[in-house]
Amino acid sequence: MRLYFTVIFCFYLTFGFAQKITFNPVGFELKPEDSAKIHRMASFEAKIFNGLYNNLINDSLKITLNLYNKRKDFKILLEQHGIKGLTESGFYSPSTNQSYVYFEGTENLSTILHELSHAFLKNNSKYYPRWLTEGLAEFLETLEEKQFNIQIVSQYNRLEKMKEFQRGKKLNLEAFLKDQASWRDKNRINYMYTVSYALIYYLYKKDPQLISKMTQLYRKGYSNEYVFKNSVGDIYQLENGFNIYFR
Repeated sequence: MRLYFTVIFCFYLTFGFAQKITFNPVGFELKPEDSAKIHRMASFEAKIFNGLYNNLINDSLKITLNLYNKRKDFKILLEQHGIKGLTESGFYSPSTNQSYVYFEGTENLSTILHELSHAFLKNNSKYYPRWLTEGLAEFLETLEEKQFNIQIVSQYNRLEKMKEFQRGKKLNLEAFLKDQASWRDKNRINYMYTVSYALIYYLYKKDPQLISKMTQLYRKGYSNEYVFKNSVGDIYQLENGFNIYFR
């Protein structure tokens, strides 16, 4: 299934590649055609964030992308940052404002797109709850370029996994939003990613403007409770709709 962006995501959607990306390939040389493709995808992603925030600053953000093509080198990096075991493919560091990715080629750019989402979010605001940053990054990591068109492909594996989780126990949205410990639990982190993606997916299907409204409220520093109350209205009604959708 391809998901086409509605007006709120396509705001300011013009094609010009002003995106400033500094590539730091570690131990290999990045092909010109590969860097060009990453530029195209990153530029499109920037336009999406322009729509979310009704601004154009994302077009001119300076993005630094560190690419590793040797697994051992990347594992050493993960150990240095103390996140080995929580990811094997990539991460964004707020302290350096840079993305670090294990790069296997442009056939699959999901990790790069995921980490670029974190960079765009953090450059728009210093604080976002983890569910939003990871859910939106998961949602946007499936951007796909075919015949000069870029579109989003649904993550069926995540959606089916969410239905599987629901058969065990329905989502308690309020408890999920307050749960910080599970993001640091290797046995629970996949669940947290899946629910976060499913929430963004559900909100997008319900009304894409909700995601824009929520990101802008979070940008102002409001709490989860305030953001949900002033965007979706009733958190319990949203929870019920979510549980019915994924039953």
